[in-house]
Amino acid sequence: MIEMLIVISVIGIMSALVISAFSNAAQDTRRVVARQQQAAVQNAVNAWVSGYSQQNGLAAARTAYNAASSSKGRLQLVGSYLDDTTLSHFLNPSNTVNNSQVRSSALKKTGQYLDLSTWSSSSYPKVELK
Repeated sequence: MIEMLIVISVIGIMSALVISAFSNAAQDTRRVVARQQQAAVQNAVNAWVSGYSQQNGLAAARTAYNAASSSKGRLQLVGSYLDDTTLSHFLNPSNTVNNSQVRSSALKKTGQYLDLSTWSSSSYPKVELK
């Protein structure tokens, strides 16, 4: 009887460790997806700035970017440089907390959001993961 209790407790401990490992793997995967989404939006911003500034100049690009007064507005401004699926993930109303926070389902699960802050004259527009 004692041997059975020891075996059952060892199996219980091992299963707890396995469940914990899978739980951490899922969270790590969400973090990787969040970084990939940040990179995709940053690439879209870079492409938009490049295209817009070639036609209208860098100062005009900065003015147009800052005229979109929120992160969500700036995302919509550069949205043509994102694929439709990615853009729809970010613009999904169920992920919206407010217009200053751009979130996808993956970001929502990690409690993070993307911030497309104002573009100052001494820098380049950045997409920050917060």
